[in-house]
Amino acid sequence: MTTTSTAIVVYDPELGGPERIALAGYLGGYRGFTRDANALDRRQFVAFCDERHLGLFEVRRSDIEAYGRELQARGRATATVGRRLCTVTGFYRYAYEEGLIAHSPAVHVRRPRVDYESHRGAWTETRWEHSS
Repeated sequence: MTTTSTAIVVYDPELGGPERIALAGYLGGYRGFTRDANALDRRQFVAFCDERHLGLFEVRRSDIEAYGRELQARGRATATVGRRLCTVTGFYRYAYEEGLIAHSPAVHVRRPRVDYESHRGAWTETRWEHSS
């Protein structure tokens, strides 16, 4: 049985003031597995920023795109990269809407194109064909 976290955000001494408020507020809008997934995505992005000595509110669009490219280089699935970039974008949108930042660095971030068509198979006019 899987349990979900009820904590909105774990205290991180590296993050202070407005950054922590934004993280807690953004995650507070979600619950259950969605919040858990967003919290994981957020922690990984925060770690990426920490490795580069970037404050969350110092990040630029190019930093977010570099994060996406790093995820791809590590072999993450295209859908995973897209979801993680979507989480980052949502976080910055929330911070902007709450007046915590003057503009979102994620507004025009390019995300990988996800092919939503199944690769398992498809109906043709006469029969089921397996596609690879």
